[in-house]
Formats: sequence, C-alpha cells, structure tokens
Amino acid sequence: MVKVLIADSTRIFRESLKHLIEQDSELTVVGHAENGLQAVDSCGTLAPEVVIMDVVMPGCDGIKATRRIESKFHDSKVLILTNQTDTENVASALKSGVDGYVFKDIKGCELILAVKCVASNLKIFHPNAFDGMGLCIQTSGKSNKEIAGLFHLSEGRIKNIITGILKKNNLHDRTQLALYAIENLCM
Repeated sequence: MVKVLIADSTRIFRESLKHLIEQDSELTVVGHAENGLQAVDSCGTLAPEVVIMDVVMPGCDGIKATRRIESKFHDSKVLILTNQTDTENVASALKSGVDGYVFKDIKGCELILAVKCVASNLKIFHPNAFDGMGLCIQTSGKSNKEIAGLFHLSEGRIKNIITGILKKNNLHDRTQLALYAIENLCM
C-alpha cells in the first residue's frame, strides 16, 4: 500500500483528490496539508511515500517545501500537481529535486499512474512541462551529458536515474525503456 499525502491550499480539491486516489486499492491517503510548511511537518509524522504537492500555496510554496522534504525525508517522493505551466516553475521544481511534475488537467487514471511511478522511483513529467524549454519528454535521443545540461543536473545523476529505471523494470537499454513506456501508458 502506497501512503500518499496531499498538499494543496484548496480544501474541496484535497478532498476530491483523496476520493479519486483511494479508488485504487494500492493507494491510501494518510493526510492533507494546506501549505508547504504543513506538508513538511506531515512528512515527519506520517512518513508518506508520495507527496502530491501544488506549487502555489500560502506561507511556504510547493517548491520550497519540496527542497525541505528532499533534504530531510529521503523516503518521501514529491509529485507536483499544479496549474503552473511556466518554464520558471518547472525549472525551479527540477532544481528542488522533485520526482514528478504534472498538470491538473490530466486524467484521473494518469494521476494514479504518476503516483505509482513516483513511488517506484521513476521520474514522471507531463508531456507539456518542457514546452517552454524546447524539450520533448523523450529528450529526442539526447546523450546523458545533454540531458544533464537541460535539467541542470550532473551527468552522473542522469546515468544513475536511467540505470535505476532500467534495473527496476528489468530492461537492458533505452530502446526497451521507450517501448515499455509506450506499451504501459494510460490511454
């Protein structure tokens, strides 16, 4: 059972999201937070595996909260779920160590899949998240060094992420990974 924490400033949205998520028998919502500080505190007390986090919240926004969670609670993964599509927020989220970035216009089944992917240590990003950066979600066959430059990460970190994804899914190379992703997308 994957434990999920929902951090969003809108109560009705948090409650609706809880109802949607708990339709899947493998997921349970262990708590809610209405701002980033509450999300960080809740990670300490509830130990969620995945935090679904909005970017815009009062007091402490989702990006700042993600930085704190990533530095203090290594077992909690953060999936940004937001309406913030601008390049600056996406880049800030990447620098904060976010594990996923999706927009609120995705389908319910896609969100559930995103939560499960993040819980399994897979990074997931909305196909349009990088539009302003001139990127494609498939990174257009770029090398590890090129991907590292685009995401402002080290080449070694990119290698480790890709190796981890391949190992977790019993795959041997990026071609198999691309085929796996296409075959397992939620339509």
